[in-house]
Amino acid sequence: MSSSRLRARHQHPGRRRGLRPVLAAAAAAVLGLSLAPPTSAARPPGDPQGHPRWVSTIDDSVLAPFQLAVEGRDVYATDGFLGTLTKYSRSGTKTVLARVEGGEIAGVDVAKGGRTWAYASTSSDGRSTLTIQSKGRPDVVADLGAYEQTVNPDQGVTYGIIAGGNPCAEEVFGGLTGGQATYTGIVESHPYAVAALPDGSWAVADAAGNSVLRVDRRGRISTLALAPRRPLLITTEIAASIGLPDCTVGVTYAFEGVPTDVEVGPRGRLYMSSLPGGPEDPSLGARGAVFTIGHHGAVTKVASGFLGATNLAVQGDTLYVAELFGGQVTAVHGRHRWAAYRMERPLAVEVSGRTMYLGQLADIDFETGTPRAPGSIVKVSLRHHHHHH
Repeated sequence: MSSSRLRARHQHPGRRRGLRPVLAAAAAAVLGLSLAPPTSAARPPGDPQGHPRWVSTIDDSVLAPFQLAVEGRDVYATDGFLGTLTKYSRSGTKTVLARVEGGEIAGVDVAKGGRTWAYASTSSDGRSTLTIQSKGRPDVVADLGAYEQTVNPDQGVTYGIIAGGNPCAEEVFGGLTGGQATYTGIVESHPYAVAALPDGSWAVADAAGNSVLRVDRRGRISTLALAPRRPLLITTEIAASIGLPDCTVGVTYAFEGVPTDVEVGPRGRLYMSSLPGGPEDPSLGARGAVFTIGHHGAVTKVASGFLGATNLAVQGDTLYVAELFGGQVTAVHGRHRWAAYRMERPLAVEVSGRTMYLGQLADIDFETGTPRAPGSIVKVSLRHHHHHH
């Protein structure tokens, strides 16, 4: 793989504002996947879309459903491409609750009872905010970008070459990233996912800030945790596979942590998924991971080896991870893991009761940025899936 392809793919969910970098990364990674055998299974008997009878479509006209939330039988979905937050009620009506013209809405969650929800958005001028909406109350808007500007939670973290560096390697990595070969956390915000916390506040995964933030009901912001940097020792094999010169072998390069989702699990425990910076495709292995967030921001890795961990659901002791570049949602229970559902480009996952809700990224032509086919939001009955415990 040429270094120019690495360069194109080095920028991703966290890097730069807005969607294009996410999608450029997705594209590149999908291109990279063509080197690996396809994981898509033959379509089971069922409807013409290839859905078996335990799968039903909620919406087949979406483009980038970054996050879903479920309250009772109502489903809330963002569309990062369209800049919308939409509610699908149990009766089948579809209501646009919020719209950011020329911008993006990425994350959403709903508090218990469905009277309050919050969404994370980035406006066309680059402002990033969390908006908390309650029936009959004025919106509360928290300025996440300003918090990143003033606090920059990962400013003390060193990324890039952290061991084994040399002038040649520094020039190579500096050229690939368009910056310094070694750097500390920069000021950049791209809020990507939201979770309602039991105390009435909200957690926000800021992909570009490499942080998980807490926003209270009055809009005050604090830091819950950092997504840990992900060091990689460049071996001869890795250098050869992505077209890096020999002088990079032996370098340890720390990629940014890039949190993609935050979820509340049993007993209020917080989980975070991470899709580290760099080329997110098999050339560096399957590097997506899931962490728990403990007291005072202590972070512990609980599962790894995912091809593009873009979203997470937690039910009981089972994790469900959307592997955007792996063509499936993977369930993890202790040391067991299995494909809970196979679909192309799974972007978001939520589980409520015995039902799994999935958001699928549109099939996008990345040269032109136009969709070849829309994405979808579907629901899947888990009763038909055998759990391999």
